[in-house]
Amino acid sequence: MRYLTSEELKTSHKDEAHDILDECEGHMTKLKFGINVFLKWVPVVFSDKKDLAILDLGTASGGFEKQLYEAGYKNLYGVDIDDYLSKEALPLLKEFKIADLAYDKLPWPDNSFEVVIGWCILPHLENPFLMIREINRVLKPGGLFLFSVPHITSKPAIAYFTKNHDFGSYRATNNHIVVFTPALIKKSVFKYFSPLGEEYPVRPKIFERDGLKGRLRRFVYEKIAKKFPALARALGHRWAYDIIHVVKK
Repeated sequence: MRYLTSEELKTSHKDEAHDILDECEGHMTKLKFGINVFLKWVPVVFSDKKDLAILDLGTASGGFEKQLYEAGYKNLYGVDIDDYLSKEALPLLKEFKIADLAYDKLPWPDNSFEVVIGWCILPHLENPFLMIREINRVLKPGGLFLFSVPHITSKPAIAYFTKNHDFGSYRATNNHIVVFTPALIKKSVFKYFSPLGEEYPVRPKIFERDGLKGRLRRFVYEKIAKKFPALARALGHRWAYDIIHVVKK
């Protein structure tokens, strides 16, 4: 999706946004990266508690809500700049509200949620730093914030930058507008949250290029790395297009 300002999303290009987002499932949802990370980390912090109040930022059509509901988490809340939720997803949320995540405060009181999710939301916002502070406000002490950003220090990202003098995740044809370097994550997010871990979701397309080399990557990652977590993590850091941060208030 091309970059549209908050005002364009709400007014002059509203129909264009709906044409895309009413059916949209990002790769974090489509490839189940997000739900797998959620199910790995949330039980570590909250044991088997399933009534956690969970807020999803930028729900789009609601694909992630369906995955959470199917996993037994049903105390769900959502917010987006407009209502793009499918008719199947909307009833799964206890509450859905409309807000401009770049400029509005989140429309809930302090300490409302145990978990906040932000799959590739912060890089789209004209003012993501307000939203980081708002997430800190609505999270309960000890709550988790799980979010993803483009992984600009991966081998593919560095190779693209070397060749094109720009980042592939920030091409003129997409809607990422804020580059989150490792130092910026530390300054803006770790100011309020303690890091618990990082995950590197490796997309299948990394194995679909370079012929024999791509097939070798797939063999190593699928047959060998899963038996050796440290190796899997190193390969994920090398190949992933995104990085998922798990942080705690």
